[in-house]
Amino acid sequence: MPHIILALVVAILPHLTRLPAWIIIWCAGMWGYILISLRLQWPRPTRWVRILLSVLGLFGLFATYSTRIGPNAYLGLLSIMAALKPFEISTHRDRMITLFLAYFIVITSLFQSETLAVTLYMFVSVFVTTSALVRINDPAGHFKSDARLSAMIMAQAVPLMLILFFLFPRIQGSMFGLSQAPAGRTGFSDRLSPGNIARLVENNDIAFRVEFEGDTPSAEALYWRGMVFHEFDGRSWHRADRVPAADEPPQGQQPVDYTISLEPHGQRWLFALDRPGKKPKWSRMHADYVIRNIRPVNRKKYYDMTSFLAPRKGSAWGVEAARRLPAEGNPRARELAAGFEQAADSVNGIANQGLKYLTDNGFVYTLEPPGLGRNPVDDFLFQSRKGYCEHYASAFAFLMRAAGVPARIVGGYLGGEVNPFGDYLIIRQSDAHVWVEVWTENAGWMRVDPTGAVAPGRISEGAAGALSGGGSGGGGGFGWLKQFSLRWDALSSNWEAWFDKYSYLEQKALLERLGFRMGSWKGPFMVFLVVCGAVFLIVGVYVLLQARPAAMEKDRVRRCYEKFCRKLENAGLPKPPDQGPVDFAGQIARERPELKAQVDEIIRLYIWLRYRGSHDPDMEKHFCERVKRFRPKKSGKINVKS
Repeated sequence: MPHIILALVVAILPHLTRLPAWIIIWCAGMWGYILISLRLQWPRPTRWVRILLSVLGLFGLFATYSTRIGPNAYLGLLSIMAALKPFEISTHRDRMITLFLAYFIVITSLFQSETLAVTLYMFVSVFVTTSALVRINDPAGHFKSDARLSAMIMAQAVPLMLILFFLFPRIQGSMFGLSQAPAGRTGFSDRLSPGNIARLVENNDIAFRVEFEGDTPSAEALYWRGMVFHEFDGRSWHRADRVPAADEPPQGQQPVDYTISLEPHGQRWLFALDRPGKKPKWSRMHADYVIRNIRPVNRKKYYDMTSFLAPRKGSAWGVEAARRLPAEGNPRARELAAGFEQAADSVNGIANQGLKYLTDNGFVYTLEPPGLGRNPVDDFLFQSRKGYCEHYASAFAFLMRAAGVPARIVGGYLGGEVNPFGDYLIIRQSDAHVWVEVWTENAGWMRVDPTGAVAPGRISEGAAGALSGGGSGGGGGFGWLKQFSLRWDALSSNWEAWFDKYSYLEQKALLERLGFRMGSWKGPFMVFLVVCGAVFLIVGVYVLLQARPAAMEKDRVRRCYEKFCRKLENAGLPKPPDQGPVDFAGQIARERPELKAQVDEIIRLYIWLRYRGSHDPDMEKHFCERVKRFRPKKSGKINVKS
């Protein structure tokens, strides 16, 4: 029983973060009781108690998930069943069913993640479960031999696994509608309020990775565009209700080609280096250059992009909306903006006035700004003067609109960390950032980052560098753990890229390269025949290999016995051809009594192995070792190697 419980625990361990606390306690309690009852001879729950526990478990499941039937609800049901199943184990069949349940739980890991870490852990979990399976079918076996047999079975299954991976028909979309649960969250929404971005800075989860085809652009150019906020209600910024599709993708100079691997975030927007020059397949580019996927990004998405670091003047859509402000509120900020408008004669001049005000008036870049009142822009500009990027972007955009300059806020990420082991850029949630775009008649929408006027280190060193005082922060803790983390990330991302990219289309292309025409029914049918033939071939080879060891082991016993006879013959004790082992041992005992103990032991092992009917690898090895150490001398002295 303990090995069955161990297999269940190992199988369910990767799911702990997705299970509610009561199910984890439920499983630990049930399995703990089983283990203690084995030691202290406590009674097992009766049938009615088991039924009551099942009803309670289902009731708790319904109370937790209600009608939200999804992968986590299914996983919770499996966990409750796995916790109760050991209570009714009384036969070999029950043990087998429980272990098959453990296998099923192992498989569910693929519904949650396909990372390298999860894949490796699944091999470990299958190994533990298979070892338990070997043990319940051979209770007298040893742990070492069980583990060796389990590893051998898994190794023998590798060719079959590869054939099924490459040739088994892949399904477009998700199986049974079960999509992978979002592993991360972007932290962005259609509303931007003070504090939204600041809460992300301590989140070190990876948002996406970028691999450039050429040199990586400078840190000042790494603005990753995600969404645009057009409307301001006096406190928060919102995305417009309806943004039309872009007439044509932006054009410009300094093109940059790259590939993004976006982590699932459960939303539809896609991120791209500002200004994106095209849209990925199955997505839509809007007039504000925001790219949205057709469906929510619930699994890792790879897409190739081209962006222009020096874009040309683009669409004027949204200019009028970017002038609007609430009729009332923030009077001091409006008065300040009027002064900018009077002092400057161009949009650039007004924008510079706003940046100069932020630079010269003691503003502080911090994650813990004080609360703001009914006029948040006035409170920030004239009282607290402490804030994060959303405070500066919001106040600056308000000032520009109040001064008659069309302005809007862009949300996304800034910067990224170069992984030297994979030659790609890692953008984390902590790199979340917002900035402002102002409209000029000559250049169109032009990026202005007011946060850079207060904390230049935010642009060159990232949020951590800016918050640490702009010193050498950011890379100070680059020890062996950091290097290991980057190495592992490079290895894992390469694995995921290879694993995820082998989709239905990739499989179809592979099969057509192998000569199968997948456009008609003949192609899939031929593939089916090839897969069946390959499976039968592997199974046949396996059966032959299984049958061969027994004969080989018998030969091994005979070879060792013949070696034993040759040693005695060299010592002057030849074995007559028609003499059996027992009579031969008796003859040696009479002629050379000093050899009797060693000879009797070897003969006893030989008879046991030869006539038992089944082979025991450990005992056969022991027998051959005894023969190897047996060294009789002609003089009657023996030399047994200790």
